[in-house]
Amino acid sequence: MSTKYNESPFFYKRRKTREVMVGGVGIGGKNPIRIQSMITSNTRDTESSIQQIMDLERAGSEIVRLTVPSQADADNLPNIRKRMKELGLKVPLVADIHFTPQVALKCVEWVEKIRINPGNFADKKKFEIIEYSDKEYEEELERIEEVFTPLVLRAKELGVAMRIGTNHGSLSDRVMNRFGDTPLGMVESALEFIRIAEANSYKDIVVSMKASNPQVMIQAYRLLVSRFYDLQMDYPLHLGVTEAGDGKDGRIKSAIGIGSLLEDGLGDTIRVSLTEDAIHEIPVAKELVKKYNVMPMDMDVGMNPIAHPSTLFTEFRDPYTYSRFYSKESKIGSTFLGDSNPVRIEFSFPYYGESTPDEVLGVLQKNQKSGRLPEILHFQIQDELSLVSLSNQTKRGKFPLPVSVELNATLTKDYESYVEELYSVHKWVLNPFVITKGETKIQSEFLDFLARYAKDNRSVELTISASDLNNLPQLVQECQSKRIQNLFFSIPNGTLHDQRKLAFTLRESDFPIFLVNQSFAHEDILYHSSIHLGGSLLDGIGDLIRISDMDPEESLHLTYDILQATRLRLTKTEYISCPSCGRTMFDLQSTTAKIKEKTGHLKGVKIAVMGCIVNGPGEMADADFGYVGAGVGKVHLYKGKEIVRKGVSETEAADQLIELIRENGMWNDPE
Repeated sequence: MSTKYNESPFFYKRRKTREVMVGGVGIGGKNPIRIQSMITSNTRDTESSIQQIMDLERAGSEIVRLTVPSQADADNLPNIRKRMKELGLKVPLVADIHFTPQVALKCVEWVEKIRINPGNFADKKKFEIIEYSDKEYEEELERIEEVFTPLVLRAKELGVAMRIGTNHGSLSDRVMNRFGDTPLGMVESALEFIRIAEANSYKDIVVSMKASNPQVMIQAYRLLVSRFYDLQMDYPLHLGVTEAGDGKDGRIKSAIGIGSLLEDGLGDTIRVSLTEDAIHEIPVAKELVKKYNVMPMDMDVGMNPIAHPSTLFTEFRDPYTYSRFYSKESKIGSTFLGDSNPVRIEFSFPYYGESTPDEVLGVLQKNQKSGRLPEILHFQIQDELSLVSLSNQTKRGKFPLPVSVELNATLTKDYESYVEELYSVHKWVLNPFVITKGETKIQSEFLDFLARYAKDNRSVELTISASDLNNLPQLVQECQSKRIQNLFFSIPNGTLHDQRKLAFTLRESDFPIFLVNQSFAHEDILYHSSIHLGGSLLDGIGDLIRISDMDPEESLHLTYDILQATRLRLTKTEYISCPSCGRTMFDLQSTTAKIKEKTGHLKGVKIAVMGCIVNGPGEMADADFGYVGAGVGKVHLYKGKEIVRKGVSETEAADQLIELIRENGMWNDPE
């Protein structure tokens, strides 16, 4: 298998694909990245469905999906199309099919696109392990081909597109037996159906690899495209993090998964799956695609726009599995980082003067119960008086955590005047190329200062701009020759490509890498931090995160939320909740809110809230407990993938979920 999954991990170039038409909307080819969503109403309810389709079209959804779980739902599609025509609604429709091949054959007559899930379209799904011999495996494939081919032929005849949408949560028993619950299993599941379609000369296909865990989702898409390169396939990609949840958490997970792949040049249409009214998905999707849709299709020089020829960089990691980029263990004050230590949190706080320690303590005390506390304090200093004041307070032990200081450019250039003040703090942040006036050869007196300063209980963070990366190898070499130890490197506001270039440049050394975002507009910082910092973390890059220039408490929680979404540090309850659709057996939003209210204090416990069985057991693969709709007013409760309480009344289900958590020793009463 090729290690190539895009044109380069170090610069942006959108992957070239075939164009697939969904009605009058083109996906892939030279089209912009398309935005789509899904209605949540029952497909048999014409007026509710029409209202949601209308709302989504007006909000900017270019394609709208609806679920068609039964023949009765399919029978109502002509009524929906009739009302759409009467109202002048032109948005293409996608029929979402699970378990029901015959229903798909009815739907294909009335929609522009069919979505089938290869895990349950014509495959056995009993959530049990069955041993398949090679002969039995081939017999199952032959049976699937027999069931799937009529749909392929009819879609081909009508010019209807198809999404082959694999979900991590609904792989068939047959695929699970052969490949496991893995990204590879997801890819092979889709390829089996693609081969059947191609055997019938049908290629109007879009492919997706969705998972609730952004790390699994990213790995699966990369692996799929790698196989596409090997097999010379050029199908467009539909991107999405399924069951992302609601609120800020849902947006962060979606930005990490979708945004990281868009940075890689992958993705031709996206859907943001939030446990909210579908209309709220559209602004998030627009935010994620906006910069890519204004860029030339053949752009290959990166976002900076500093061009780094691909010959300068080669793949330095396995993009299909998580492995942390190694750095030696280092220390800032009493805080250890690097090596096997968790990714650390540096808390950026504006320096107000003598009142600052009390204000910092106030924030720390407020977050004491949640355990979401910083490990290092960071202050940006704009004038000499503030630096002297901070130094004095640090000497008097006013701060309960190690202190990091960042001087403005004017003070930094005159660093020799403030040596005494700098010696009182634990870490100094500076740009060496500012001090040395951008010279390629770093001044020896500055290196001598680093050799004296960066030792014992003091360290230096060297901030590098993307344009200075070419000069970094010489700086690293000279620092190593002078045995300068306590050094860390960062690219403030660096893109995912910049962080990879930094890691590549430092690959032969073992200096820790810090991930830093600062000076963004409030509405942009969540998305930029999620994509570029979260994406870097899932690449294994980063030993510390610092988000500056926003409300300090908000920045603290955003940092922890990104770590939570990447599953690198679980500091609150992790929820996996689907976005609702016509299959949902209860009001998902109010139910999710109720369960969050009762269980939100359980640090690190993973709870899935699923509207129906379609993705339930699978997407709960790494959840501790599950709450899954089983019928009108009925809920199944799961421990892992196992149903432990069947048909529980919805009025009692939340309390019984708490009992189940308590029985398994994972409950603690809220303080």
